Amino acid sequence: MSSNAAKTQMKIIAGAPLALRLARAMSRSQMRGAGVLMRLLIKLGVLNRIAQYEVGRAKFSVPLFRIPWDFCDVTNYERKFVELFCRALIPFQNALLFDCGADIGTFSSLVCSCSKNIARIIAFEPNPEVREFLRSNLSNLPITHQLIPKAISDFEGVGKLQRPEDNLTDHARFLIPGDGPIEVTTIDSMNVRGGYIAIKLDIEGGELDALKGATETIAAAQECVIAVEAHPSVARRIGRDPIETLRFLESIRSFQFMVAETGQYLSTLSPILYDRQTEIWNVVGWTHGMPL
Repeated sequence: MSSNAAKTQMKIIAGAPLALRLARAMSRSQMRGAGVLMRLLIKLGVLNRIAQYEVGRAKFSVPLFRIPWDFCDVTNYERKFVELFCRALIPFQNALLFDCGADIGTFSSLVCSCSKNIARIIAFEPNPEVREFLRSNLSNLPITHQLIPKAISDFEGVGKLQRPEDNLTDHARFLIPGDGPIEVTTIDSMNVRGGYIAIKLDIEGGELDALKGATETIAAAQECVIAVEAHPSVARRIGRDPIETLRFLESIRSFQFMVAETGQYLSTLSPILYDRQTEIWNVVGWTHGMPL
């Protein structure tokens, strides 16, 4: 079902259905039967709803048929990552956030709910199935925004989104340059030079290319905060540790880096990921001298 069809045909409800809240609470407590209950809810059509939550002072809509989240899931989404990102924004004024791989806008909404330092958002999302939800959620924020229906990389052109063999969800799709229905652009093409810049990248291995396409923006910024994902299975697929992305950033200007989930400061002298790692980490880098 397309996102447009979902918005016109599905009921909008305040909060998650009780049965979904029960299933999610069971799952978080690692109770047996949570998966069985969730499959039953899907079969019965209970999740064919759009749940609306309050995130800060803004309404936030979640298509439950696509992302079966209750309020706890939303408010705790990447909690340590969001907290570190917002701490890094403390010295900023009227910052511009580039949300690359924005999906339905969860990260942007949470950051804006706990930081007053973002004045504008440019969100990139190539997936048409979530775009209307992203547009709606961004419009509920008390700041200006722009939605770019394109993938982000180091070139202007087209490509396609492909699923890895070990993960068939939409969230794991990555960009293949070349022929395809997806338009591709760069951050530098937005012609933002100077000011306070924040960049969040969640694009399944395309982070280094995206930053190559943002070199002028990063170099010209007064200060920068940049976040990238360190995903073990993605690193294995592309054959490159995320440290290469951090080294590229340091070739542009000086950064400090920290793993949000562990609080560990990173050096670019050695790989980020360890052998047989399964945990997904988020790395936040900032150019201002303030220690976090």
